[in-house]
Amino acid sequence: MINCINVLRTPLIARVKHARVTIVKTFLILALCLCALPALAETWTTTDGKVYVDVKVVRVEDDAVTVLCKDGGAMIPLFKLPPPLQKRFSYDPVKAKAAAEIRAKADAENAAELQAEMDQAKKLKLQQQIEAAKQKQAAAAAQGSATSP
Repeated sequence: MINCINVLRTPLIARVKHARVTIVKTFLILALCLCALPALAETWTTTDGKVYVDVKVVRVEDDAVTVLCKDGGAMIPLFKLPPPLQKRFSYDPVKAKAAAEIRAKADAENAAELQAEMDQAKKLKLQQQIEAAKQKQAAAAAQGSATSP
């Protein structure tokens, strides 16, 4: 009877050990991959001399590429990239010009909307200050008339 239990226990122990080894191997492979990620990052220099270190591409559009880099994030126009990078991102000057015009129009509209919101907020704040001053003045007048005999 004891012999049967040992026979049944041995494959179970072997499976548990195999699972632990698999987990450790997976963890080591994952750690090596994560350590290798910075090595995949690139350094770009634009045609106007701006250098971007540890570049990771976030989004590619017809006229620009959005990247994260050591200094933060940036949207780099494709025409400012060197020819090998332009080719990599399928730069087409005609499409880029059209996309840039659309972006400029949208940016102008957004700026106008933002300015209108800021103006409205400024007016609201001024109205609130005037109302608060009136209430303070009324309270002072009421207190002054209450203390007069």
